Amino acid sequence: MIRLLIADDEKNIRLGLKAMVEREFPGDFECYTAEDGRQAWNQVNEQRVDIVITDIRMPQMDGIQLMRQLRNLRPRPLVAVLSGYGEFQYAKEAIHCGAKEYLLKPVIREDLFTMLREMEHTIHARELPSREREAPQAVIRQGKEGGRGRSYELDRAVEYIHKHYKENLNMAVVSNLISLNYTYFSHAFKSYTGVSFVQYLRNVRIHKSKELLERTEFRIYEVAAAVGFESAKHFNKVFREKEGITPQEYRVRYHALRRSGDRFGFGGLPER
Repeated sequence: MIRLLIADDEKNIRLGLKAMVEREFPGDFECYTAEDGRQAWNQVNEQRVDIVITDIRMPQMDGIQLMRQLRNLRPRPLVAVLSGYGEFQYAKEAIHCGAKEYLLKPVIREDLFTMLREMEHTIHARELPSREREAPQAVIRQGKEGGRGRSYELDRAVEYIHKHYKENLNMAVVSNLISLNYTYFSHAFKSYTGVSFVQYLRNVRIHKSKELLERTEFRIYEVAAAVGFESAKHFNKVFREKEGITPQEYRVRYHALRRSGDRFGFGGLPER
């Protein structure tokens, strides 16, 4: 489990971020909080921390001072900076101090989740210190059995996604299910399907949502929940990005064209 420390002197922000992470990544992150830089530094010294999300302006020890301290650690935690609109100069200094990411307040959920997924990938990759761990058992099996072994495992992964898309799926869950190393699975899955795991899962969910929009009278928030989105707002955003229109507009156009005897559709699902 990845250890994440959130340091911010505003209680609502640090607890809000903690709650968002725990809802989106159940079981993936062990979250800690600190109300200032000094408390954060003490916690880092007491236990290994993989990721630090820190506000820049805090009492006792600000985020810049904290990052200067963190630079001396080995392994060094990945650091993301929280900043308001008026603190761009601080943010520039934070980048010089080793911050990997910069999040603007108020934090947008998807920006936070995307950042954490990338950091999670980085951490898993650097946790392969030896050749044996860099070459997971799946690669060894592939060398002995040819491409069929990998194809079988990735077929299982794709099948699992199609059966469990309604659930809170992530790449760690599926890679563990088929006993493939996380980093290897990420590259192999993209090579196999042509898109990343996150993109594929979203495509499945959007495809299923279109079926519900066409065949049921579910409300938009009901469709969103039925295909695995955490909120109607997020569902609307992803649907519009992929299809160019909102779910409601899709439903209206589909039924209008069906009444006129035409068939309506946008895009499709990657071939299995």
